[in-house]
Amino acid sequence: MKFHSSLDRGFEYFKASFEFFVRKSKCIPRNALLGCAALCALSSSAWAGATADQVIFYQSGDVSSFPNYEYTTASTALGPLTGDTTFGGLNPFNPPFDPGQMVILGSGGQLTLHLSSEVPANGRTLGVFANNGIIDTSADGSGLAASPPHTFSAAPQAIVSVSQDGTNFFTLNGGAPLTFDNPSNYYLDTTPSAGFQPLGTQIANQSKPFLGNLSSFSGQTFSQIRTTLNGSAGGTWIDLSGSGLPSVNYVRFTNPTGSTYRTVIDAVSGMSAASPVVAGQPIVSESVGTGANLSHIVVDFGPQSYEFNVHYDGSITGEQALQMLEANTAFRFTTQTFAGFGDTVQSIDYGGYLQTGFGNNFWGYYLSTDGQNWGFSDVGDSSRMLTNGDWDGWVWSAQDTPPDLPIAAPEPTSLSLAAIGGLLLLRRRRARKV
Repeated sequence: MKFHSSLDRGFEYFKASFEFFVRKSKCIPRNALLGCAALCALSSSAWAGATADQVIFYQSGDVSSFPNYEYTTASTALGPLTGDTTFGGLNPFNPPFDPGQMVILGSGGQLTLHLSSEVPANGRTLGVFANNGIIDTSADGSGLAASPPHTFSAAPQAIVSVSQDGTNFFTLNGGAPLTFDNPSNYYLDTTPSAGFQPLGTQIANQSKPFLGNLSSFSGQTFSQIRTTLNGSAGGTWIDLSGSGLPSVNYVRFTNPTGSTYRTVIDAVSGMSAASPVVAGQPIVSESVGTGANLSHIVVDFGPQSYEFNVHYDGSITGEQALQMLEANTAFRFTTQTFAGFGDTVQSIDYGGYLQTGFGNNFWGYYLSTDGQNWGFSDVGDSSRMLTNGDWDGWVWSAQDTPPDLPIAAPEPTSLSLAAIGGLLLLRRRRARKV
């Protein structure tokens, strides 16, 4: 069957217009852009995370609405994003359009990908990058979204299933299609002018979830959009916590026969764990440092919590442990000093979550020797001395609520995946005395 003609016109007009501009441009030769590609690709090592590394199955479905059936190379979904669209840098106003950068599924299509490393299924940890382009309403081509933002064509959709073993798949969202409406951004050190963004060397973090939606960019300039993304490359991030799985190694996109939408996949990305995920055990997101001693840092944003391991010799302060995380991972924090108490955390930024301030909610500081029994700290993190086996916990809350450990879902043996998935929708809060 044919796709909606309005979708085809928007997508194909965008593609044809850019190809015409590239052929006719005398200011920016295409070979000059391609000459930068190798240098810019080197910067992809600046972020760590899972990407798709193998196509397990691909069936294009009905793609007859697309000229020459040219978007049917499934391997284009492998690996990280490509920053060079062949017309400048990838950004929310300049999405991918080249057949070598994305694959399309039509009605009856399916794509199954293997991930380069397991992705913990404890929250919004799997990102999907499509080809969404926000229409630039600026007068000078510098990038300005309307309010609300308008896109070149309707956002891609697909039914998404995930698997740990490649055989048993759990379908997310109750079997209803998910919509991938967030745009992508690649470079952090260049900006668009006259509709063109030069390639850069500093790239956005493709494994940092963006937890907003398309309306988050309403009325924003390119610079404001980049601030909203907060270092993330964007994309639409999926909550895996209802899957009943400890982690996932496979993702499947299905466009059912008879659908009136298209599925476009540029890349997928996931947050990795520092060590193998074990069912029923804590998930360690990052492990930093060396030495004989190990302390654990738990950060609980409310919707999702993270555990970090810090290795060192001798003893360190709680603040020094956070500084080690900041120096070696995407973890970011700020502190404020209080007389007689020391430094305490004012803001924490990790996993797409960013909370800051000392209002109704604040970062409560908890201490433990076993990760189970917690007590509120009576000193700031700059005065707290960590030794081997200690636990520090930070909770964004208005109440005296100790942190939750990020525990991987148990193996689905006695209960069905669906039943466990339903149980996991309830926030796990253990009753503790503090």
